[in-house]
This record gives sequence, structure tokens and C-alpha cells, in this order.
Amino acid sequence: MKIYKLKKYPDVTYRKRVWPASLHYGSIVAFRYVRYENERTGIIVMDSENWMTIAINLYKEEGRVWYSDELPNEIELYEATEEEIICGMSYFLNYDTEAEYGEEAHPLISLIKTHSHSVRDEMFCREVLMRVEHFTDEAERKELKHELSQQIMQSSGLQYDSCLVENYCFLLGVIMIVDNENDIYRRKELIKTFRDNWGQFSWMYGLCLGRVLGSKLFNITSVINQTTLNDRKNYLHLYLPLVEYFIDKIGKYTSEKPDKLRRAIEKARIIEAREKQDTKLDALYAILFPNHYLEALRSNRPASTIEEMQQKLAEREQKISSLESRLSESISNFNHRYEALLHSFEALVKASISFDEIKKGLGELSRTTAEGVLEKLSITLADNKSFMAELPKLREFVKDNETPKEVHNHFESGSQNQVFNNNVSGNFNK
Repeated sequence: MKIYKLKKYPDVTYRKRVWPASLHYGSIVAFRYVRYENERTGIIVMDSENWMTIAINLYKEEGRVWYSDELPNEIELYEATEEEIICGMSYFLNYDTEAEYGEEAHPLISLIKTHSHSVRDEMFCREVLMRVEHFTDEAERKELKHELSQQIMQSSGLQYDSCLVENYCFLLGVIMIVDNENDIYRRKELIKTFRDNWGQFSWMYGLCLGRVLGSKLFNITSVINQTTLNDRKNYLHLYLPLVEYFIDKIGKYTSEKPDKLRRAIEKARIIEAREKQDTKLDALYAILFPNHYLEALRSNRPASTIEEMQQKLAEREQKISSLESRLSESISNFNHRYEALLHSFEALVKASISFDEIKKGLGELSRTTAEGVLEKLSITLADNKSFMAELPKLREFVKDNETPKEVHNHFESGSQNQVFNNNVSGNFNK
């Protein structure tokens, strides 16, 4: 993942001062520091009010990064610009996540794993995830989406972790916005709307996964009942299609009673018809929940119990064993038929059929198979002077023969009689 480089270090002349007591984990500030009459400015990512995680351009060589140390005395701190915040975050991602997880996971995945289980850390984590476009390119985001999908499925199954899943979904949503909106200002507006309405969207992602997400409610029936209250009832036209689309998956992962869930849905439909629906999230909803994404979620269902997981593993092992057996049988059959083909060619050469008939026979084979046959014959018939004299021409003929053939067509019973005319007489000559 790339480091975001500043065009120039901060000019803090007219900036607002920031005091250490107001800082917390993840705060990013600009600084001015005078040491031995040498004035420096740069960026600091804070761990706490008096401890820094990363400082850029603080000591010694120009641009040097200083890790994990106490905040120096008499340093002046100032508000950072958006560009400086992005720069600080990129250094943090490349340092913090690499130290924790090495190169096994993408730094943003590692960030979520490290910083999803406390409110303090999660706030900083979300601020980083909102700026994903500055740390990644299109190709990297494509790979990241695939990795996120795998992580979401794993964390939604037997060992459900709502904190991880929620942040995985948040990052996935930001990536989908970035990849679907080309206008910079519109994209920034959509990401802000996404963050400001995450309380709505987290529940929607939960419905897609068949899990309660974004709340401490007991089950999906309770979630649907809650969507009929407060400002959620104005978005029932978005909630209801999801719960109905995933209703069978919902029953798989939760202790739902189907009749109660159905009654909750019917009640929500009545309220939807009665209440004016707010359409301000519709465009964003279309980006976040396209049909192909919904279909992939519906068909991908991790095991919800240990028994089911064991059953899936047993079925997978049986399938692998069956495929291995079939593959072994196919290889054995192929080898037998290939040997029969070689013997047929040897017999035809020794029977002194014409050079043209040999060419015709080779021309009926795929190029790869014909080349293999000639190599074998060059070994087994090395003492046949007539054949060895014609071998270079046969090789040239096979090399130039681009007609696509299926080798197995000539392994079938009696196929040699279709390819060669065994009644041909005469000498094997040019």
C-alpha cells in the first residue's frame, strides 16, 4: 500500500494552536519544533495526550519517521489540513498494521482486526476507512473487495464477530462508492452521507447477512419491529426488500419464529404505506446493494453450527476424494490409449506403409500428441533407417499442421482403422 507524500511540510504561521490535553488516540496534528536553533515542521499521529505513535520530520534527517515516543517538551501543535491527515494515516497504516500482522493481510484489514473492539479505536478506524481512495488504486481495491468478502463470510458464520463484520461492511461500502462515482465532489458527499447514516446502513447489511448488526437487539424480528419506529419508518421501502430477499438466510442464523417474523413484516408493510418515505438514501442504496452483490450474499452461507460445519467438511472431503479417483482413472485410461496409439504407429511403420499415409495419420492428431508420437517413435524405431530418414520431414509437417484435433478421438476402439488404410501396400518411401 502506497505512502501518501506531502508536497511540502506544514506552514503553521496562521494556524490554530492545539493543546495536548485535548488529544487522544488517532489525533493527527501539525507541529513546529525548535531544537538547537533548528526549526522543523511536520506531522504527528498521537497515541495519547503526551505520547506519539508516529512523528514525521521531527528529528535528524529530512523526512525521517520517528516511532513511539514521548511528546517532546516545548513542541507547538497545530490543526492539520486534510492532506496532512491523509499523510499521517498512510504512515500509520504502513507502520502499525505491518508490526502487528506482517504481510499476511492487507493493512486496512489488519487495521480493522486491531481497532474494532473499543469505541476509541473504532472512531479512528472509521476515519481512516473513509479515506481509502487515497491509500489504494483501482487494482488494489478490486483485490481488497475480494478479501473483504471472504472476511465477512468467515466472521458471519460460526464465530460471529459483530464488531469486525460491521467495519468490514463499512469499508466495503466506501470502496463501492469510490469505484462507482467518478466525480470527486459527489464522491466525497456520498461518503459523508454514508458515514452520517451508518446507523441505517449497518442494519441493512445485517439483513443481507442474516445477522443482527449495528444494535444489541435479540433477533431480526426485533430489528424489523424497530424499523417501524422513529426515523427508520421513513426508510421501510429500503429495509423491506432486503428482509424479504434474505428471509430464508435469516431463519438459518437466528432463533427466529417464522410466524412472528412474517407478522412483523406485514406490520411494517402497513406502516410503509401510511408513512411518507424519504428518498435521500435511494441513490446510495443502489450503489451499496446491486443485484449481483445481493445474489452472491444470498448464495454464500457459512456454517452456523459445529454440526453443520463438520457436515460441510465431510461433504467437501468426499467430493475431493471422488474427484481424485476420477482423475486417477482418467489418467490411467489416457496412458493405456496413448500406448495403444504408439503401438499402432509402430506396427504401421514396420508394415511398410507409404510416407503419405503416415503423414495422414499424424495430421489427424493434435499437434502436441503428434509431436509426442514422433519423439517416441524416434526412440523405438531408431534402427529403422527408412523411417529415420523421413523423420525430419514428418516433424516439419507436424509443426506446420495447426488443425485443432482432439487426441481422444483417435483412442476409441477401431479409430485406427478410420485413420489408416491397412490394405495399403508398397514400400515406405519418400
